[in-house]
Amino acid sequence: MRLKLVDQEARDNILEDNESILVSASAGSGKTTIMVQKMSIEINKIPDHRTIAAITFTVKATDEIKKKAQSIIKKSFVVMTNDSFIENEITRPFIKDAFGTEYSGDYSVEYGKKYKFTVASQGLEQLRSRNIMGGYQDNKKNFKFKLALQIIKRSMAAQEYIRSKYATIFIDEYQDSDDDMHTFFMYLKNELKIKLFIVGDSKQAIYLWRGAMSNIFELLENESFSSYELVTNFRCDKEIENFANLLHNPNYYENHDRNVSNLIFKEYPFRQFTNFADSFTSLVNDNTIDLNKEITIISNLNNDASMLAKLLNENGYDFTFIPRTPIDEGLPNGHLLKELAMFSKNSSYTIYDFIEKIGADERTQNRNEINKIIKSLKEKDNLVELHITRVLNDLASYLGISLGTDEVPKFCESICDPQYDMAFQILDKKHKVMTVFASKGLEFDQIISFARYYKIHNGDDMQNHYVCVTRARSKLIMFIDNEDYHNYVLRTASDKNQNDNDRLFRYIKQ
Repeated sequence: MRLKLVDQEARDNILEDNESILVSASAGSGKTTIMVQKMSIEINKIPDHRTIAAITFTVKATDEIKKKAQSIIKKSFVVMTNDSFIENEITRPFIKDAFGTEYSGDYSVEYGKKYKFTVASQGLEQLRSRNIMGGYQDNKKNFKFKLALQIIKRSMAAQEYIRSKYATIFIDEYQDSDDDMHTFFMYLKNELKIKLFIVGDSKQAIYLWRGAMSNIFELLENESFSSYELVTNFRCDKEIENFANLLHNPNYYENHDRNVSNLIFKEYPFRQFTNFADSFTSLVNDNTIDLNKEITIISNLNNDASMLAKLLNENGYDFTFIPRTPIDEGLPNGHLLKELAMFSKNSSYTIYDFIEKIGADERTQNRNEINKIIKSLKEKDNLVELHITRVLNDLASYLGISLGTDEVPKFCESICDPQYDMAFQILDKKHKVMTVFASKGLEFDQIISFARYYKIHNGDDMQNHYVCVTRARSKLIMFIDNEDYHNYVLRTASDKNQNDNDRLFRYIKQ
């Protein structure tokens, strides 16, 4: 029997609410599903010719929304990327009305350095005299959205068109929005009185390098939205999710009346790992661990992780050590650099993957320009510091970003030193040992980790602990080599009136 959803009331209220809505949706919480359900409800309430629009950042995301929506929505609706929406609905059709007949809506979009500028007046002059839409040299400024806002403010026709066409606009992945996008969307809501349905997760804001605002959800608190939070993780087994809630989101923890089987505490009173292989074998022999499924051991120190893989392999198992790389160390452009390293070192990772993962504009011209800059990194002979530095500088210039003084050498080390190669082949291996830092953004069937790494009884390592626990889809095994951890879990559960340990975790003695 599955636990009832702890956020069921919020899910029900989202579907019934008639106001503009803000949904903070944790990873795996089914945000696309509930957004599509709400789209179906909203479009069927419209009494006139208006429709709805769903907009997001990537073509892949629009395709996912279309597929889900078309099965339940029979009326016509609009699904576009953010850039396509403002270009097709505002800039191209109304730029003449806003700025005069010298401007044409039939412009080309160019991404090269020679088409970038420092101030908006230069961008407007380029549009007027050369019929070219460029962008700011500073990648954290968004000329397209800044221009769209000016157009809709100047053009009554544009205002009437948007107002008469759309009853509600649904905006996905709002945590990736920049300041100019946010200002534009708030104008639609506050001035044109178009309802907005915004969904996102501040914990997943990975595009800060291109201008996404880390405080975007704080800004939304000052707007008149009905706010809801979705915390149910459909990726994790419900027992694991409930354990994560106990320690990290206690308002959503639920006592229940059955013993658990997929969250396991394994007694392990050792400071060294010398007998770990024996303990692992005992878990295999009693069917606690299934070798036919994915297993990932999370060990938060590279040396520990390497040793564990070595011990298991010496005992007949096939485990691959996935190292923590220098670019896993919280760099400002760490996400971008990690994806670039994947492009360089993983033969199955293409330019299409890179464009999607970094959230860049997916148009062919942009993709081709970026590919010209970085394609040489796929050739082993080019993996020398001088060439890599040149590629990084060219890419940074093209994207309009600044690289920190330590980012270039750390990237060079990550893709030139063979010890890090396996960090970029993660998905190719069924059985792995890695650090929690390398596991961020991933998920695995069975997770094993060690209490020693999480000083949660002191309020330390909370984020790393949450990441570790929520990587597990079907089973989490925590080796209890730190009694402080064990006792803290028991005290926290007791505070929630959960004193039957068997209903919190399955305990296996040494």
